[in-house]
Amino acid sequence: MKLSEIRIIIPVFMRELGLSWLPYLTKCQVEKRKIFGQTHWARGTSIESAFARRLSLSTAIYRDLSKRFDSANALELMREILVPIGTKEQLHNLDKWGVSQKKGMDKLLAFYDAMGKDGIGQFVQRTFTEKNDNVLRFEVRNCFFNRFYEETGTPELTQLFCEVGIEFFSQAFPEFKFHRGDSLENTVAYGKDHCDFIFERKS
Repeated sequence: MKLSEIRIIIPVFMRELGLSWLPYLTKCQVEKRKIFGQTHWARGTSIESAFARRLSLSTAIYRDLSKRFDSANALELMREILVPIGTKEQLHNLDKWGVSQKKGMDKLLAFYDAMGKDGIGQFVQRTFTEKNDNVLRFEVRNCFFNRFYEETGTPELTQLFCEVGIEFFSQAFPEFKFHRGDSLENTVAYGKDHCDFIFERKS
């Protein structure tokens, strides 16, 4: 677990669990290994398998929180953890991939390309439906988050990564309005057959 992730997780645990947060987190780390070991990714050594291993901790935490709190509160606590962690990691990737210094559509396309080479774009199917100086639209199918969380029995966690996108894009690409058409729920996590990503340059 990264230090930046721990700094986000600990305040939530301290508030809800008090001083028992450390043994609780240790227990979840043990459960993480069991959860990952039961997935088909455990049989591989690919980059995708490594990513699935990381996500296994979120399933472990959520499963335990769901035993302590009702489902709505457990999901809200996971939102407090996963959305800032996911957003912060993507913002870090902008710098790591040399995208931050770019502007406008060049920056957006550079991020899209980098995601396909080194990010989550490697594990999904992406298709452009519109691309010009002012508008970028693409669809994502075979969502990795959805596949992972479906397999581990916690599909609702996929929705939180839809929220990561909303938060991240607003910070990373302020020149563009990000939306998903007529509803922000136009994603696989909400039962659609693909996820819509639409960026329109602000006037």
